[in-house]
Amino acid sequence: MSREILVQRISKVVSFIENHLDSELDVGRLADIACYSKFHFHRLFCAMVGESVYAFKKRLLLERSVRHLLLSEHSLTEIAFRCGYDNQASFNKAFRKQFSCAPGQVRKLMVHIGTNNIKAVPQGSIDMKPEIVDLQDIHLICARATGTYAEAAPQAWAKLMRFAYSNRLMNNKVQLIGIPRDDPNLTEPDRIRYDACLDIETGASAETGLHQHVIPGGRYAKFLHKGAYENLQQTYGAIFNQWLPESRHQLRDVPSFERYLNRDPRRTKPENLSTEIYIPVA
Repeated sequence: MSREILVQRISKVVSFIENHLDSELDVGRLADIACYSKFHFHRLFCAMVGESVYAFKKRLLLERSVRHLLLSEHSLTEIAFRCGYDNQASFNKAFRKQFSCAPGQVRKLMVHIGTNNIKAVPQGSIDMKPEIVDLQDIHLICARATGTYAEAAPQAWAKLMRFAYSNRLMNNKVQLIGIPRDDPNLTEPDRIRYDACLDIETGASAETGLHQHVIPGGRYAKFLHKGAYENLQQTYGAIFNQWLPESRHQLRDVPSFERYLNRDPRRTKPENLSTEIYIPVA
């Protein structure tokens, strides 16, 4: 079996877990999705992802809990239950092991946390006036890469564009969309996930090494970032640290995404790049 087929099968499982974080893990079902026996599935998943399915889901839930602590009014007990813990004490222990601080400390001090440090949310204000838009489901074909966003994004786009141009799928109507799956302040650099996507429905199979994904429809706050892609995290910081707490909106539990307005960024000066950032809100 080729590595491309293995990557595609495990990618389907990863996507399934990401989309069902609040459901119980059924390893038998995951093995069926991957088309492997349960015995072989465990070993293959660990080899490809670097952690077990249980550790993978646990890490994503703990990282999601940070957003709940900073941006929601849920009690610590409720957040613990949402993360799959029977009591707050177990949640506190796992949280402290992952982030080296207590969840109550994060909420009380309103700090952002990383895997190795704590840093205060920057103070000040920024003039950000998003457009609130209601979107339909967006069907995508995607290529995934892992690593820092500076490393992963070019790799994912290179793979996706090779497929798109070789199959004559590109035209001026196709949207260039990126889904940064993880917060670099929370996730270790080699585990950060990035999806490069086109809004077309074709060709996602084991042979292509690509996968299909649907961005859920609903309400989004649309921001315009002007400038280099490497500065996108500063804009996200302003959105989550300043705009969101002062707005009337709550985050929905679906990923944010980016739409790149420049067809060929290689021919555009970094300061002239334009990126729309879509934040799911209610």
